[in-house]
Amino acid sequence: MSEGIVVGMDVVDLPTPVVVIDGAILRRNVAEMAAHAAALGVALRPHWKTTKSAEAARMQREAGAVGHTAATTAEMLALADGISPSVFLAYPPVGGPRVAAVLDAVRRAEVIVGADSIAAVEDLSAAASAAGLIVPVRLDVDSGLHRTGVAPEHAVAVARGISALPGLVLEGVWTHEGHVQGVGADSDLRRETGLGAGRTLVETADAIRADGIEVRSVSVGSTPGVRSAPTVPGVTEARPGTYVLGDENQVAIGTVAPEDVAVAVHSRVVSTEPEDWVIIDAGIKAMSSDGSMHGDGRIGTVVSAGGGIVATGHEEHGFLRGAADARVGDVVRVRPNHACGVMNMHGVVAVAEDGVVTEVWRILARH
Repeated sequence: MSEGIVVGMDVVDLPTPVVVIDGAILRRNVAEMAAHAAALGVALRPHWKTTKSAEAARMQREAGAVGHTAATTAEMLALADGISPSVFLAYPPVGGPRVAAVLDAVRRAEVIVGADSIAAVEDLSAAASAAGLIVPVRLDVDSGLHRTGVAPEHAVAVARGISALPGLVLEGVWTHEGHVQGVGADSDLRRETGLGAGRTLVETADAIRADGIEVRSVSVGSTPGVRSAPTVPGVTEARPGTYVLGDENQVAIGTVAPEDVAVAVHSRVVSTEPEDWVIIDAGIKAMSSDGSMHGDGRIGTVVSAGGGIVATGHEEHGFLRGAADARVGDVVRVRPNHACGVMNMHGVVAVAEDGVVTEVWRILARH
């Protein structure tokens, strides 16, 4: 809900459901990750899908980020429109609309495109060549997530093929070590998994270089893996996203401390009539339906007095279980499972300091 959010309001008076970001925690998270990347000697290119906010992107740039990562062409275009000087599109540029968007963005900012096959960039090659443009490409390498990414043993051949296409230049290699999160709360196993992903990518880069092809960037990216994968010698860039806001899934596996979560969805109790539930006004349209690392199907965790979990949700109704002494009209603060999904559900968010709204941010490039 965006109507009625005004700077100076007490957060308890905000219309609900509403996303509220703690500005002090956000700034601390930005500074801490920038210091971590600097200590490792790697470039920081945060994934922008977490905030989709021009203001947050500016904070990250001022702290030293070299640019940003985009998941969609809408995000890429928004970032290229004066928000960030360098954008990495971590998604295959397949289809005419994506190709056209890349050619538009590359005229306004540095734009690098990720792809895992020759077929994924053939149309981009033809269009860029016809327009007299050169588009940098990073080769997507599967380091264990098994979502996209060329198998490491086939990477040299694909790199060779991409390098031969007109209108393109192979700029580097990248991976999303998202499987580190899937390891769960075992910190030692998480670290080994992240290190394994980093080593796989560095070894792949070295193999491509041995074939006579320059590889400038070796880029890893995830919040669960940011303490491990970028520490591998030879990695040049890290692309964490969720770190800036935190969320319940990161708390559940131990990669973000509860006190470092900057985001919550504020919701009101609207009914206590059901025997088994308390009903709040934050359902899946406010919380998103992203899964929980707790494994119990919840869509959020209450972090205000009274506790409980949002066990499930309909579009506009959240089913709160385990709440103590809930009354109609009470405001509850819910920590979302996944910050990125929640931000995409809201048109504007409130930024607060000491319980008072200090800024209202518009969320850009929503689906």
